[in-house]
Amino acid sequence: MNRIEQREWVFKLIYQDSISKIEDIDKVLEDLDLIGEDFVKTSIASFLNNFSSIDDKLTSNLDNKHKRLSKVVRSILYLSINEMYFMDVPVSVSINEAVNLAKKYSDEDDYKLVNSILGSIVRKDGK
Repeated sequence: MNRIEQREWVFKLIYQDSISKIEDIDKVLEDLDLIGEDFVKTSIASFLNNFSSIDDKLTSNLDNKHKRLSKVVRSILYLSINEMYFMDVPVSVSINEAVNLAKKYSDEDDYKLVNSILGSIVRKDGK
């Protein structure tokens, strides 16, 4: 499985966690036949371990009109913030992949919102 496919699975797991909290990563990965996908395991573990910091970073960078994001868009943003701040994925790679996920899984123009929010976060932090 390539990195794009792995990232897509991480996005799906983050979305799943927003609906029903993931308690046992290994069990979830086994159920989805993702055992051996180290990037997926590392990424979802990082997300779960750093959730409050990731959520704080996102929430503090949203203006009033964007406080109510869909779970899909929020999951994509969580994925990218986790990658950039806790997994040392290059900013440009993470934002580009987040935009691509938004084009595939969210409403027509949500990719612009994803790009804008992530750009704002990294500019504010000087990344």
